[in-house]
Amino acid sequence: MDKTPITIAALMPHPPVLVPAVGGARIADIQSSLDAMRELSRSIIATRPDTVVVISPHSPRSPFAFGVWTCAELRGSFAPFNAPDATIALPVDRGFVEALAKTGIQLNAIPGGALDHGAMVPLWFLAEAGWSGPTVVLALNHPGAGGLHDLGRAIAAAAQSLGRKIALIASGDMSHRLIPGAPAGFEPTAKEFDARFVSLLREHAYRDIERISPVLQARAAEDVVDSTAVAMAATNWQTAGGRVLSYEGPFGVGYTVAVLYAASEDNSDECTDGSVLPHIARRAAEAAFSREPIEPPVPRGEYLQQSAGVFVTIKTSGGRLRGCMGSLEQAATPNIVTETWRNAQLAAFKDPRFPQVTAVELHNLRFEVSVLHTFEEVVAREDLDPARYGVIVSTADGRRATLLPGIEGIETVEQQWRTVCQKGGIAHDESVRIVRYQVDKFSE
Repeated sequence: MDKTPITIAALMPHPPVLVPAVGGARIADIQSSLDAMRELSRSIIATRPDTVVVISPHSPRSPFAFGVWTCAELRGSFAPFNAPDATIALPVDRGFVEALAKTGIQLNAIPGGALDHGAMVPLWFLAEAGWSGPTVVLALNHPGAGGLHDLGRAIAAAAQSLGRKIALIASGDMSHRLIPGAPAGFEPTAKEFDARFVSLLREHAYRDIERISPVLQARAAEDVVDSTAVAMAATNWQTAGGRVLSYEGPFGVGYTVAVLYAASEDNSDECTDGSVLPHIARRAAEAAFSREPIEPPVPRGEYLQQSAGVFVTIKTSGGRLRGCMGSLEQAATPNIVTETWRNAQLAAFKDPRFPQVTAVELHNLRFEVSVLHTFEEVVAREDLDPARYGVIVSTADGRRATLLPGIEGIETVEQQWRTVCQKGGIAHDESVRIVRYQVDKFSE
């Protein structure tokens, strides 16, 4: 994989309505986007970038040059949207601006003025999450003028020359014509653009995004493809860590929040304890929607390298079970990481009790991983404790069922017993073998 100074590249929409002081009561209709913007902002800051670079389609454009804000401080207010107290003030990374100019990319200086909402909205969320560091805002050239990949490569080269890590934000909204009354009018085919764009993100088919029909792009009245193309070129179209956090369009404009790329050293693959396992389970489910083969990460540390039974449980954001599959006595793979990867995909797509998980719902699901300890055979039910022990009940003719510990609503031994017997098609008074076990439980 190519080296890059970019810690994370992300797509963030820019509707001012997402800022709570602007959105007011309408925020309830875009809660998923709000939650995703905050989650993504925390993730960006967690990569500890030296500089944040934002590509805005609404900063002042010129026909053949890209724009760069050269003022000492980036300032803006949401006063035009009736929220004068929502403001931005961030220092410009003048060193990065100078390094970018030295790459030979044609730049037009934007000396100052009120920052546009294409930059303001992503930066407001980053500032809310704690960002106050050096920042650069770039403007696109006129549509169709070309050079988008050159700008992406120049961004990476400038960061490399300075030895700086940067977080790169593509600001962009999807179709502006989704419903009657939408800002740019209604276009029945506009939703096809959004569906295609989001599908390609989920499949990690980044190079195909610019191949979406230009006619469809024009009908959709989008402003997301060009800024995304710059970000993708900056990372040389790497897809590691890429995932869609949310998509919705209740007001007639589509909003997509996504990680395009996250550098491996900033992913939690380097963790050596079980806290990484829910993240690995999520990545396993996401990998099934990718066009590229994605392998589970290499286990690091003694705990993750051991072989053990693992159960992966998937729940909705409301706590409803969405899938659960796992291994008991005999792990199917050599270590806990690969066992988690395998069972996450089984839980998402092979649990016979549920339809397959879809890419659309993934960001609203939560993953939980239980690593099983050594089994203990017990004589009587009195040796069970549903808060502490899972239980396996089996009959001589091969019927068997298990129930993990700590299940909501299972508070007594009797409840645990009746539930596990019902699950295995076993009468609660049959002669059975009883095994208990403890687990290490890790949740998102």
